[in-house]
Parts: sequence; structure tokens; C-alpha cells
Amino acid sequence: GGGARAGDRVEIVGLSKPGEERDPVVVTGTQQYREDVDEAVAGMNVGLLLRGVHRHEVQRGQLIAAPGSIGPHRQASAEIFVLTAEEGGRRTPFGTGYCPQAFIGTTDVPCTVTVPDGGLIHPGDHATVELELFAPAAMEAGTRLALREGGRTVGAGLILQVR
Repeated sequence: GGGARAGDRVEIVGLSKPGEERDPVVVTGTQQYREDVDEAVAGMNVGLLLRGVHRHEVQRGQLIAAPGSIGPHRQASAEIFVLTAEEGGRRTPFGTGYCPQAFIGTTDVPCTVTVPDGGLIHPGDHATVELELFAPAAMEAGTRLALREGGRTVGAGLILQVR
């Protein structure tokens, strides 16, 4: 985690359509519960005033980051653990083409799972899979993720590599 102060340049990363990415912007103010603070640190609940950015141009699930520190990606390989029905997960196995919601940080976006050997992944299994997100999300190797379907968490894991 890092921090941002007035005058710092930042990027808005994730959930943008191709060609919609914007140049870095300048933080002109930081507030916590409507009180000015000197620095917004990762994990704080803050409001940032960004020069030239309107409220409707930013959405939940996007990340504010130092320019070039993390990028938006749509493809990744991940190591996942699939929860059993007793743990609140699925009762049936799934294979290539399965489309759960991927929760990565504050981003939730539908994705398609590809099982490299074309087999089935059963509840209780550990597996390495390929993910194709429907919209780019800010992630890097080591980022945690959860796979959810119909209000239940069906898997959890770690991003191994992004593309």
C-alpha cells in the first residue's frame, strides 16, 4: 500500500473500455469524513479531489495508483481452491467455459474459466486455471481473488501471472 497527497499524480486503473484509459491526473485534495487530511493512505476511507475528473467518470471497483505501478489486465492465470458444498460452495464440478463473478480487490467482474487440461474441477480441489475477465481489472501477481456464483463463494485463490 502507498499514499497520496495533494499535488501527487495518480492513475485511475481498471474497468475501462479499450481506448478509454486516461492520462495520469493530479490530486488536489484529500478528505476523510469531510475533514481535510494531509495524506490518504491505502486502506483509509477517503475522498479524493482529482483535477479534471467528474464524479460520474469514476466507479466502484476502479483503483487509484501511482502512474505505472499497476496496470489493468483481462487475462490471468490463478491458483484456486474450490469450496465444497459443506463450506458453502458448489455441489457439482465445473470445467472450461464456467462463468462466475471474479472479485479482485473492490472489483467484481464476470469471467470465463479455462481449465488447461480440459478436465473437470471438483469441489475441494486445488487447481491452476486461466481467467478471461469481461472488463479489465487492476491486478498483479500475488493479488487475492474470490470466485462467486449466485450469492455464494465457490472458490478462492491467488493470481499467479497477468497478461
